[in-house]
Amino acid sequence: MAVSEYPLPKAVANKEREDMKDKLSTYSQEELTRRSMLQGLAAVAGTMAVSGVAGMPSAAQAQDLPVVRAYGVPTAALKDWAPMEASIGVRCELSGTSNDVGVFMRDIMASNLGETTDIFIFESGTEDILGPRGLYAEIDTQNPELTLWERTSDDWKRSDVVTDPAGTQWGVPVIGNADSFGYFPAKLGLEPDSEEELSWSLMFDDEGTRGRVAFGKGWAYSFPSAALYLKSTGAAEIGNVADMTGDEAKVVADFLIERKKAGQFRTLYGAFEEQIQLLTNKEVDVINCWEPAVREANAVLGADATRYAYTKEGYFKWGHGAYVAKQAMDRDNVDNIYKVLNYFLSGEYRALQARDRGYAGPNMDLGVAYAEENGWSEEEVAALKATEAKVAKKFAKPFVSTTTPQHSADIEDQWQRFLNA
Repeated sequence: MAVSEYPLPKAVANKEREDMKDKLSTYSQEELTRRSMLQGLAAVAGTMAVSGVAGMPSAAQAQDLPVVRAYGVPTAALKDWAPMEASIGVRCELSGTSNDVGVFMRDIMASNLGETTDIFIFESGTEDILGPRGLYAEIDTQNPELTLWERTSDDWKRSDVVTDPAGTQWGVPVIGNADSFGYFPAKLGLEPDSEEELSWSLMFDDEGTRGRVAFGKGWAYSFPSAALYLKSTGAAEIGNVADMTGDEAKVVADFLIERKKAGQFRTLYGAFEEQIQLLTNKEVDVINCWEPAVREANAVLGADATRYAYTKEGYFKWGHGAYVAKQAMDRDNVDNIYKVLNYFLSGEYRALQARDRGYAGPNMDLGVAYAEENGWSEEEVAALKATEAKVAKKFAKPFVSTTTPQHSADIEDQWQRFLNA
């Protein structure tokens, strides 16, 4: 999820809200700030169909396969779709977008993409809005092509990523992770291979790290972690840290402003590349970041120079779901759509995603089995097993993020107060 965060100016965000209201009628959650919370990934122009790998369908053969058309974030894409084509006999064409929830919802609602698209892939939150409004079809968990549904853990298939508050199943889980912070063990007096659970106090409230902390500028990514810390310590009463009320957000902003004035933060970063640079240059001791930033830094500094924290309080847990366009259920490729949904739950997809992109997801055990059965190296298999154990450990703790908080305007107001302090 190597991405950057550049929230648009409030004037632009407010205009976006008004445009949404004019086009789509009133719905509180539709009045979203159009922000670029995770906008560093290159949006994929056109399709990402692939072919020509040894032992896989040739370009000519791939043209003969039935096609399922998808629209969404390219993080869910395989680097090479050919293994899927060989496994299930279906070709996937993915038109990519950035992880800007405003753009995503606008394209689906105003541009009526369901007329030409079968599957939408995005982060948690949109299912609460687009499902009940009739733009997503409910998942038929009894479809005979969805053979891996029953063995998929409820932690994934019944999560907030793919169900709404009423429990309606709007999607199939695809990928996810639990984000925390990167740190230098040597600078914190810790062993390089330690799996000790650390506190978010190292980020916000520790004299030993004061002036050596980098904190992300994007409120959707950074604000909830501060709220989690205050809630866990009993310093603030907060219901949902991912969707704070205005009063709750004010308490957290007051805390962050106090810490900012105390010199806790060395810098506030914007882009994913800045995460890597801050770690690689050893400019900070602690940074809330994506796990790939730690891997990139260690590629330069040496293995285990930096670590990605296990935490006491919890994680910024995110996930992507695959949702079926309502109109697709009236077309003649429903079985092929469900073959693709089932593939997202398979060991082959899981292993390839984890190896090539570093992301976790449902049925990691099937990914390990696939790697072993297909002669992957001992190191690759061990890495998959480590990912499986890591994800199980992290996902046992709160909290789940959302791209569509109901109180987004109030949250952003308080975040801007912190940034401007």
